[in-house]
Amino acid sequence: MEAQNPFQKHEANKMHWEQGSVFSLSWSSDGNLLTASGSREPVRSWRLGRGGHKEGEEHKGLGNDIERLAWCPAAQNSNILAAASYDKVVHLWDQRAGSVSTNINTGKTNVDISWSSSGKYLAVTSREEGLCIFDIAQPQNPIVSAEYDGIINSIRWSTDDQLIFIATHSGTVEVLSWPTMDQLTMIPAHAVSCNCIGIDPRGKLLATGSADATMELWNMEDFSLFRTISDYESPLHFTDFSMDGRFVASASDDLEILIHETFSGELVHRLKLDAVTTALAWHP
Repeated sequence: MEAQNPFQKHEANKMHWEQGSVFSLSWSSDGNLLTASGSREPVRSWRLGRGGHKEGEEHKGLGNDIERLAWCPAAQNSNILAAASYDKVVHLWDQRAGSVSTNINTGKTNVDISWSSSGKYLAVTSREEGLCIFDIAQPQNPIVSAEYDGIINSIRWSTDDQLIFIATHSGTVEVLSWPTMDQLTMIPAHAVSCNCIGIDPRGKLLATGSADATMELWNMEDFSLFRTISDYESPLHFTDFSMDGRFVASASDDLEILIHETFSGELVHRLKLDAVTTALAWHP
């Protein structure tokens, strides 16, 4: 069932990406910059304004084939962009200086990165089934380095920085306390791979997307299942909440992005696409 569509009159604004695929998207915390990385192209940012967007500006020094991007969400470090590359390094780009301020050698092939809400810590996952957490004030060595038996698909912090969520290839979501890293519970989210996690900015819901072509919403208070959404024909790869938590966007291998109302679970908009979605990020 499709509810009344508040996005019906919105117009698409396309940025030019010359060649290759986009791997990652990230908005700056103030919402003025949209940054993208991908194959055969340097990292590029577009500055948005009322008149649209300016031509993309390259972040020189970061190179090509950056796997994941994440602007720091905290005001005191909002000028810092974390860029995880295939060469086992996470680069910290300082927007004010216009250059890389720090290179963090993780020693592993980086898959996903996630900032704590405070901007003090950066979590990095790898293809070698590992997790590292760095204190940005002293990033030379990880303050946490843990190995996992299974494959980690995604990692996210809770809005209050008290919890860390890990989506696994087995379909579960591990919930760890911070900073003790004790496992509080394991959510049996899906029977097959849990590919992505989204955190409601209000701190009320957790969204999981799976290879089983479903998205599930979970209560953050007791991790009980709030709703299952099955409006997909193929595996989900991306999910993200709107800034007010009212809507959740998701993308699968289908040629569209779906937007649901979180409370009712009703489908409110289908954004038709010409190609499969490779990255998704909601404006903050």
